[in-house]
Amino acid sequence: MNKFDLIDKAAIGDIEAAGLLAEGYLTGKYECEKNPAKAKKWATYAAKHGDERAKKVLENL
Repeated sequence: MNKFDLIDKAAIGDIEAAGLLAEGYLTGKYECEKNPAKAKKWATYAAKHGDERAKKVLENL
């Protein structure tokens, strides 16, 4: 899975993809460049919908 797959899925409401995207922007995984602002954006969205990974990303920002 790469950044563009995750963006496509997250953009249509896939919460797990949004959480993975947040993790990617925080850590550089999934071919994402590190970008704390984008990590926060996606993590906030996913965490509001119950994604545990996103909650951990927010804790680490």
